[in-house]
Amino acid sequence: MSGEHGGVESRLIELAHPRQGHFDLGTGFHGDVWLDLDALFSRPALLRPHVEVLADRLRDHGADAVCGPLEGGAFLAYALADRLGLAFLPAYRAPGREVAAGTAYQLAGADGDGKGIGGWRVAIADDAVNAGTAVRACAGQLRDRGAVPVAVAALLAVGPAGEVVPAALSVPFYSVDAVASQAWRPDDCPLCADGIPLTRLGGQ
Repeated sequence: MSGEHGGVESRLIELAHPRQGHFDLGTGFHGDVWLDLDALFSRPALLRPHVEVLADRLRDHGADAVCGPLEGGAFLAYALADRLGLAFLPAYRAPGREVAAGTAYQLAGADGDGKGIGGWRVAIADDAVNAGTAVRACAGQLRDRGAVPVAVAALLAVGPAGEVVPAALSVPFYSVDAVASQAWRPDDCPLCADGIPLTRLGGQ
């Protein structure tokens, strides 16, 4: 889903200050676009129409809760849960646990340990989805606890996310807009193969 709401989407992308280059995305992948995702949430009022767009898409899925990985994903999940009158399930970074494709996450449930959500239907939200490592980790946590992922929602779909997420999780994927980009595992990164150094970010 993209391009359905006039000029709203282009302003959303501008909020993320996209940059072209060669970036370590911090998810186990390299990519050719960097988004300042923290900046998306610096003016919450500007996100209200986008949250409403995603909430409308999720309404028909009969969800009991919305789950999102900290940090940005949880902000969106909280806003969607509030708009839809659902429970909010944050997924925290698991200390000291890394997986092959990025950071591992640990789900906190309604009872504080994630065990009280068996049978729940849960939508997953993230600020932007590229390779889908964070939303897949959330889906794994939910399924381990007997919950059923029913959809994934994101403000921005980056690169092939619109195909990758439904194929990996067998659930619908909704986004407000899309950003053209490519991502590769470091061993397969053509930018590394061409000797192009990683682009330095501000403060690094």
